[in-house]
Amino acid sequence: ARAMGSVTERVDSLIAAGDLDSVAGVCDEFEIVAGGAGNVPEWPHATHVLSRMLAGDLERARCVLERAPEHLRERDPELRAVHAVLAPMLDRDHPAVHAAAGAHAWSPRCAPLVASLIERYRAATLDLLSRAYTTASCAHVAACLGLSVEEAAAQGVGMGWSLGEDGMFGVVRRKVDDEAEALGMDAVEKLSAMMVHVTDIAGPDEDED
Repeated sequence: ARAMGSVTERVDSLIAAGDLDSVAGVCDEFEIVAGGAGNVPEWPHATHVLSRMLAGDLERARCVLERAPEHLRERDPELRAVHAVLAPMLDRDHPAVHAAAGAHAWSPRCAPLVASLIERYRAATLDLLSRAYTTASCAHVAACLGLSVEEAAAQGVGMGWSLGEDGMFGVVRRKVDDEAEALGMDAVEKLSAMMVHVTDIAGPDEDED
């Protein structure tokens, strides 16, 4: 119970301060001290998994989820909701990720992590599109980003893409030298690496060079 009090206080303090990227390390540290998260009855399993997802460590997030007690994986609503987001991320099913993230009423502890995760996931998806394609339909980009067509149009135009009357974007490819500065976060690069099969996000209207 004492370890639990310490980890939740640390986690809540980090989230309140906006230091979301430090949450995973704190959870990992306290899990080791406790001899396993399963040894602490009220361990913040959903927060731990989300923090690993936020870092772009999807396989480690899956391992953290699998270490949670089976009865919690099956019955805890928030942990089930986290799994519902992680599973399509691992499968590179972009629309399903956004649908799952928007389907749950997240707790105050998890909500900031989910919001940041989806923001970075969108950035990673946009990065992939801008590196892989010369044309892309606005409707398909919207589905991949979990946005309305109007919102996706604004995103694309904001990146310098042209939008034709036929609903097709002319994609301006991102220069490799500009990527790190433009994105400014390792987690986006890690998420992009997890989504390396760029053809998986191609719709019927897209053309590759």
